[in-house]
Amino acid sequence: MKDRKRKGQIENLIGKLFILLLFVFMLVNIAVPDREISEEENRVLEMRPSLSMGTVMNGDFMEQWENYQSDQFAGRDFWRSFKVALDRLGGARMENGVYIGKDGQLMEEIEVPDDGQLEANLSALRQFTEDWPDIRTTVMLIPDAACILSDSLPAFAAVEDQRQLFGVAEQRLGDSVNWVDTVSILNNHTSDKLYYKTDHHWTTQAAFYVFRESASSLGIEGEVGDGFVSYTVSDDFNGVLAAKSGIGLSEKETIDIYAPTQGDDDVVLSYVDERRKTTSLYDSSKLETRDQYSVFLGGNASVIDIKTVSSSQKRLLVLKDSFANCFIPFLAPYYREIVVVDPRYCSGTMEDIMDTYRITDVLVLYSGNTFFTDNHLSGVLTGE
Repeated sequence: MKDRKRKGQIENLIGKLFILLLFVFMLVNIAVPDREISEEENRVLEMRPSLSMGTVMNGDFMEQWENYQSDQFAGRDFWRSFKVALDRLGGARMENGVYIGKDGQLMEEIEVPDDGQLEANLSALRQFTEDWPDIRTTVMLIPDAACILSDSLPAFAAVEDQRQLFGVAEQRLGDSVNWVDTVSILNNHTSDKLYYKTDHHWTTQAAFYVFRESASSLGIEGEVGDGFVSYTVSDDFNGVLAAKSGIGLSEKETIDIYAPTQGDDDVVLSYVDERRKTTSLYDSSKLETRDQYSVFLGGNASVIDIKTVSSSQKRLLVLKDSFANCFIPFLAPYYREIVVVDPRYCSGTMEDIMDTYRITDVLVLYSGNTFFTDNHLSGVLTGE
């Protein structure tokens, strides 16, 4: 009887302590101010949603509230790190959609394209080349790390064969474009660092290899391999895959830039929609932020007009995602003007751009994952 009474008292005490802890956590969550950005995760956090009859009726308010509670939970970074540590002890091979490869190499999954969207992009590209038959159009799809570094994938990880996806795109585009076999180029250099360990982007060294071996496809004459020298601009880079997964947050990597060894490399960059100008292909202020890869061109923008002092009369249009940002500086010595368009942010039409800037050449440069999932490229190309 005494034991039963004692057991009941203990259970009652535990229940009260649990309720007290919940109350304390509630007070802490109320007292701690909301954060707009998570530096560790490198993303914007959900803020307190506005309550309205419309958002309550369609269910948006509850969904936004749950996301808000999750993002603004007190001690979120600690609990997230604790969970990741437990997962690692349990032998997890993936964290928040990021593969944890050999030697800490982080990689995204290979995206499976939606057949309808892929065909829309390829059809729009073919139509573009028909509308502008005198314009040299070159296509570079850059393989993602899980394609080239497949040996570094965790055991039993099954990813889509991106080489086959590239083959399908090349076949459907046919002779309408100059296709650059970037997979073969990068496969010849797998002993070098082609991708960051903590980020999804390729390195500037990988971009240099592709530039050097594809220059003739772009109509650039002569030997370009000895025309650049590399400089390290950061030795503490930690990329978005580390932030997303919570793995390798202490890893520090270098970011290099390649500068021409000869000639005048003066440029003027006009960010058209932002109505601002700069005189460098690099934004050193980004090296003081979490997103250091944005040192190239200052990050993504809708339209960037780059005027150079090159003696060339050619004007290049680049349709791209962020993989092109570290590639474009290699092109500056060989074009009088380079117009950089990111279809994800651009609301203009190709006809306006082609006529306004008197374009003579076009380069389409995307990572495979972005190209196969992008739903903006076809709209910009067709004006729809």
